[in-house]
Amino acid sequence: MLFKRRFVILAVVLISLLGCISGTTKDIKELVKNYDKQTHYFYQKGLYQKAFNSSQKSVIIKKAILGQKNLGTIIGQNNLAELQKQLGHFSEALALLEENYALSQKYFGKQHQNTVQTLNDLAIIYQNQGRLEKALTLSQQSHQSIKKILGGNHPDVLQSLQTIASIYSDLSQFSEALYFSKQNLKKRTEVLGAENTNTLDGLENLAILYMRLGKLSEALRLSEQVYFSREKKLGKQHPKTIQSFGNLAKVYQALGRQKEILTWVKDVHNRLEAALGEEHPNTLKGLQHLAKIYQELGLLEEALPLFETSYDLSKKTLGKEHPDTIQSQANLALIYKDLGQLKKSLPLLKAVYDHLKVREKNVKTIKARHHLAEVYLGLGNLSKALPLFKTSYQHFKEVLGKRHPDTLLNMASLASAYTKKGEMNKAIKHFQEYVDNAEKLRNSHLSAENRQFLFQKWVPDYFTLSSLYMRQSSPEKAFSIAEKTKARTLLQSMAATLAAEQSGLTKEEQAQLQKDEETLAILNDRIGKAQENNRLNEKLTLERDKNQLVKKLNDIHQKLMAKYPKYAQLSKVQIIGAKEGAKYLPKNAVLISYLIDESHILALTLQANGKLTTHDLGEFPNLEKELDTYRRGLAPVQDSRRGQNQVYRPHRAKTVQKTQALGIKLGKRLLEPLKNIIKDKRHWIISPSGALALIPFETLHFEGEKEPVIVQHQISYVQSLSILVMLQKREKAGISNRGSLLAMGAPIYEKTTSNPSATDFQIARQMVKRGGDYSRALRQLNLKWNKLPGTLKELKQLEKLFKGQKPRIYKQADATEMMLQNLSKQGVLAKYRYLVFSAHGYLSQEVPALSALVLGQVNNPAGIDGYVTAGEWTGYDLKSDLMVLSACETGLGEVVGGEGVMGLPYAFYVAGNKNTVLTLWSISDKVTAEFITSFFRKLKAGVGQIKALTATKREFIKRGGEYSKQKYWAAFVLYGV
Repeated sequence: MLFKRRFVILAVVLISLLGCISGTTKDIKELVKNYDKQTHYFYQKGLYQKAFNSSQKSVIIKKAILGQKNLGTIIGQNNLAELQKQLGHFSEALALLEENYALSQKYFGKQHQNTVQTLNDLAIIYQNQGRLEKALTLSQQSHQSIKKILGGNHPDVLQSLQTIASIYSDLSQFSEALYFSKQNLKKRTEVLGAENTNTLDGLENLAILYMRLGKLSEALRLSEQVYFSREKKLGKQHPKTIQSFGNLAKVYQALGRQKEILTWVKDVHNRLEAALGEEHPNTLKGLQHLAKIYQELGLLEEALPLFETSYDLSKKTLGKEHPDTIQSQANLALIYKDLGQLKKSLPLLKAVYDHLKVREKNVKTIKARHHLAEVYLGLGNLSKALPLFKTSYQHFKEVLGKRHPDTLLNMASLASAYTKKGEMNKAIKHFQEYVDNAEKLRNSHLSAENRQFLFQKWVPDYFTLSSLYMRQSSPEKAFSIAEKTKARTLLQSMAATLAAEQSGLTKEEQAQLQKDEETLAILNDRIGKAQENNRLNEKLTLERDKNQLVKKLNDIHQKLMAKYPKYAQLSKVQIIGAKEGAKYLPKNAVLISYLIDESHILALTLQANGKLTTHDLGEFPNLEKELDTYRRGLAPVQDSRRGQNQVYRPHRAKTVQKTQALGIKLGKRLLEPLKNIIKDKRHWIISPSGALALIPFETLHFEGEKEPVIVQHQISYVQSLSILVMLQKREKAGISNRGSLLAMGAPIYEKTTSNPSATDFQIARQMVKRGGDYSRALRQLNLKWNKLPGTLKELKQLEKLFKGQKPRIYKQADATEMMLQNLSKQGVLAKYRYLVFSAHGYLSQEVPALSALVLGQVNNPAGIDGYVTAGEWTGYDLKSDLMVLSACETGLGEVVGGEGVMGLPYAFYVAGNKNTVLTLWSISDKVTAEFITSFFRKLKAGVGQIKALTATKREFIKRGGEYSKQKYWAAFVLYGV
């Protein structure tokens, strides 16, 4: 680094000069030498205050002995200025550098190496203070001069090149910034090596630039590389490592992964404070970053005091006009806006904008203008808001491009302003532009999980556009937008699987894809199980490995598309429109597609004849809570499959009444407005949205009718019409010579049961949040599982039913995760039409990420815990027409915006299964055995899967008595065709 090279130059100068001064004692020479050695050592370690103290003592002696005008003294003062900068004392550094530059220019000339280097240092300080035009001029002068003196590849020349790139970035001249950053990095790598500290600086600056440009996959890859290299080279506590750790967290933040980085960002701030002090500019940036995470998580009361503290300290240490203080002021204004305190926010934002508008097309200025427009919009002042939004829209497109996330945000805000003004055509135009560009971003080379996180924040505006198309009587367009919000990652995964199977790939190519997908599943599972204590780094290492594998898979995908036209055709995700999709619906069926934004519900119906209707069902206050209450109310108070996690309801009679009332309310809101269309349709195909996926529509009633709708209608579920079409293509592909049934169940569990305490759940929750450590979290809960005698009966009956078709039955000691893994590796699972798993299922409402199918818990080898999680299922190879999980609550999971319920249902589709029967709550194994046996008896007789499930439910209803109650038959739902 430049400081190190100056130290070497200084050492040479001092040895010659001190040796020539008469009367200079050996002790003084050694003292200066020791101070300089200490300075260098402390600087390398990131201990800047100690380095400053040593450097200051050295400079005092040099001044006394060599004089103020001596080159050795001036170099020493330059190093002192560098340390002032590292300590955040920019005004002091500036004064010292200006003095040194004048002295060096006067006594050694403009073209002296030290004069030119000092000029570059001055440019960096001017940049920090926001004096960007002057900084750019000085950095360009310095670069040209130092290049003449030292040649194009000298490290000091490369440092000046990086300064130019950084200033261009701050000026929002991104094409120039990108050009110089890439040139700088290329030369640094060639001259200094990939792991050199200066090279890593260049790599990190390029990563930051990519993030500013919205190129998140590139930013993520480079940020991971820099962080791990710095940690290895400098250690975890070095300020540069902490800085890289924080920059990587910012990429995760941009991807929408705020929940998982909250603790991480807290750690970054704490480490910065310990290393640099509370008032250091970098510490204050860390504090603002933490506050921003709280803000984006909706924890506004936690964010506000942090923003206020940061602003106060920035004013104190940097002054009111410093760019960091202005940014801090803007952040404070935005938290006031989010808190609804618009009158507090407005003057702060106006002051920020007035300060910045001298650079009209700078990104900071454009953002300030945009936020000011948002406040005016909130205050109802459209006449001021609209012109600001429109100007920002033009400038965002010009500077960042139309697909940058900030540009998209502005498009949506401008569209919202037009909506409030009543100019619907303009609103729709901008919302449609927003959706079109967001769709392009969905095809990035990020992992599936990162695409899911990224898209969640865009989904609400898709809902708004669909709603607007409904108002304008454009049902086909409303339907198309609704389809684009559903199960997109699943659709992409299914398309990729279909393409791999039906495009004529060689066996070697198919095997390579399968191997990489299995490795990806293993990495996902290991990421989930990374331990919480001191293993965040392991999780990040695995994430890095996963992202590298994703890049490799994307590269393979591009080559296969170029090689096989059919592969390119099949792997392209097709969003099915209403007209085309109607052809895939049975004649007696109706598709009911719901769309939810918080508590607002839209519904669309589509029939086989192409008739499409749209319905705005309005607001449903507390919808998610009401749906959860309804589902819980339907479930039994207790049963044999949930012995470890009892649902205690002290007032059962009141619960029944409340559940019945809720059912009536839901039927009235969700079905009654559609009655004229769906009443005469025998088969309802429901595409739920959000938490609607967690309730059985079969239990609802039309107004005034006593019987639930299942009595007159058969009901199945599908994530989207596009998924339905894809499943039908999977069905048509067909697989011959398959066995009939493979079943696994009645695992051996430990004898006792336990009830985890609230403390156990709290500890387990923290383990998952901080490190994703599923295994340790499950051990913390110390869950024990009751034996399920009814599952043995279920398996015996299934074995007897399929006796002539040679079923495979794995029970008790053979019902283990190890056996399941072996069956998949040997290709056995892929050879059966029906797969049945009859065991416990675990769904923790307290720690949802711990949900899993629970197989044998006794005598498992190392590395096998018996919990088959969703992440692990995606690595299995399935070709089944139907998978039945009679384990409890296997139909539940995390509801992800734009995707639906993520969990076991999603994983089975990705693994290659077609239809799935799942349970929404836990019921007794005795009832389950009877239900599943009756269901399969009908399947064996040739009845279709949906008809067979419907007939079994009706059979239970007609039996009367206890079994006719909804809690026993309504838990089973079928997703598929």
